[in-house]
Amino acid sequence: MSTDNARGGHRARPSDEEDEETAMNPLKVIEQRCPDRPLWDPILKVMPEKSVAQFMFMGEVLCESGTRIFLYKHIWSRRYINLDQQGQAYQFHASEQGSHYVPVELSGAIRRASSF
Repeated sequence: MSTDNARGGHRARPSDEEDEETAMNPLKVIEQRCPDRPLWDPILKVMPEKSVAQFMFMGEVLCESGTRIFLYKHIWSRRYINLDQQGQAYQFHASEQGSHYVPVELSGAIRRASSF
């Protein structure tokens, strides 16, 4: 089964087993960075340029797995959409065990970040 992304392309939908595995293994943050230049490629993969103009690049985090997650903040809602280089969306969670990111459905992440 596949799902449409915001630009009209298709991405494979993970199986329930993969969803459970990912949820059980959140991506633990090891470093937060603020690069000299914003990286727009991840967000441009998932939404049109007109919509991207409503976001600010806030930085990136490096996870234990080596995954880089890029942080974009909506200019009006002040909510974030967090994306890896392939356009996978993540939700931030903080706990006593540390900060981590959990994969979430892209359409829901876009809706949450853009809504007031």
